[in-house]
Amino acid sequence: MAKSNKSRFAIMGMLALVPKSSGYDIKKLMEGSTQYFWKESYSSIYPVLGDLIDEGLIIQHEDSSKSGRQRNVYELTAEGKKALKEWVNQPVEYEQFRNELLLKLFFGEFVPLSTTRKHVEEFHQMLIKKNKIYQKIKDQLQLDQKNEPGQHYRLMTLEFGLGQVKAALEWCKSALKQYDQLEKRVSDV
Repeated sequence: MAKSNKSRFAIMGMLALVPKSSGYDIKKLMEGSTQYFWKESYSSIYPVLGDLIDEGLIIQHEDSSKSGRQRNVYELTAEGKKALKEWVNQPVEYEQFRNELLLKLFFGEFVPLSTTRKHVEEFHQMLIKKNKIYQKIKDQLQLDQKNEPGQHYRLMTLEFGLGQVKAALEWCKSALKQYDQLEKRVSDV
C-alpha cells in the first residue's frame, strides 16, 4: 500500500484522538505531532476526507467556530473506528528509505570535495536544530500529557526520532573526520 493510501489512516487516527475536527484542525494536529515522520498537505487531506465520507468511515457535521463562521467538522463512525483498529493491528509494510544526501555522496567523485563536505556540514547543522526541537517536544509532552493514556506511545515515537538524530550526528562526526583525512591527502599530493 502506498503512502497516499495510508493517509486515510493518519487522518482517521487524528479524528480518533480529536473528534469533530475540521480539515484545518487535522493539518494543525499533524503539524504539532506527526509531521516529523508523517505529514499531509491540505491538498491531500480534503480529498481523503471526501473518500472516507463516501465509504461511511467518517461523518461530516456543520459546526460554528468561535468566530461564528460555519465550518465542516468530521468524526469517525463505528465502522471507521473498526477500520482504524484493523489497520493498526496489521503488520507494518516497510517502505524503501530514500535520502538525497546519501545519493549525492555516492556520486561525490564527480564534484569537488568541498561540495559534498558542505552538504554534510549543512546536514549536521540541521540535525543539531532538529535535536533541540525534539528535546523541547519531549519536555512539553512529559509536562502536558503526563496523565494522558496515549502519552507513552507518543514518547516512543519521539524516542525513535531522537535515536535517529543521535545516530546521524555520530555519522556526521565520522564523515567530517574522513573529509579531514581526504583533504589532507589531496593537499599532500
